[in-house]
Amino acid sequence: MNWDADSTEIVETKNSVGPGNIVLIELASSSAADMFCGFGRIGASAESVASEAADAARSYLVSGAVAGEHLADQLLLPFALAGGGAFTAEKLNLHSRTNMEIIRCFLSVDFVPTREGHLTRVEVKP
Repeated sequence: MNWDADSTEIVETKNSVGPGNIVLIELASSSAADMFCGFGRIGASAESVASEAADAARSYLVSGAVAGEHLADQLLLPFALAGGGAFTAEKLNLHSRTNMEIIRCFLSVDFVPTREGHLTRVEVKP
């Protein structure tokens, strides 16, 4: 990612119960903050785990979206409780679509996802 040493932090633990390392990349701007993860697992090199997180972060950065794939589902409930609004997402995964259906069961809102170029615009309507 071409970041300097001041932009990184390495935390080492001993006797961890997990199978490997984890890479967390936090990106923040004046309008949003998002986190991208790579989880270690048996058979995966540290480099491949870091590459997974970096690839997801790069994809988000070049997309121009307000929300990454995994933040989009977290924004749905606050927008619904606020009574409406809209945001752009890198893409909507199955978890986001399921979350929309669950929220509709409890709140009188509708979610209108539309494609805008390579992004998805999610409008929440009362």
